[in-house]
Amino acid sequence: MKIAAAIALATVAVLAALLAGDVRSWPRALEQGDAAYAVAPHRATWTPSTRLGGAAASLLGSGDDVAFRRALQLYRIAQSTPNRLDTAVELQTVRTQAETRLAAVARGPHAAQADALLGVLAFGESADAAIADFSNAVRADPSNAAAKYDLELLLRLSAAHGSRTGAGPGGSFGRGGAHGAGGGVPGSGY
Repeated sequence: MKIAAAIALATVAVLAALLAGDVRSWPRALEQGDAAYAVAPHRATWTPSTRLGGAAASLLGSGDDVAFRRALQLYRIAQSTPNRLDTAVELQTVRTQAETRLAAVARGPHAAQADALLGVLAFGESADAAIADFSNAVRADPSNAAAKYDLELLLRLSAAHGSRTGAGPGGSFGRGGAHGAGGGVPGSGY
């Protein structure tokens, strides 16, 4: 009986030591990944080699931070990929991947930043979608000055180009814009 208890205690001690090593490896992996990202974004990784799988990541709650970094990595790659005929498929693929990752991150603690980046990605294709994304970023973090600025700028540009935006389906701002004749406020003008 004493031998079994000693083996059990030794096993717990070994597992605790392995878990402690895995926990200590995470800050170093994040730091090294951030340094690699600054130099070559496409080569950055933020996951250390661990002995107990994802136990340390779960314990530390680093999943949201790593997911945001990976989404930001795809966003940056999408923004740096030239928009040419020979790169069109690659660009669309990486943009779609970035949008998918950012949309997933937008449901977590990095929602304001993710929504603002989604707005930037959407701007090239749809001002209304970009307005909705910037509005979501401001709702997620009312102190986000950059998202407020981008939203205001986009609203002014939309107004200057004769489009009207307003509450659209589902109550999200910016999805119901109208253009051209009949695009004004009902009951005003001829």
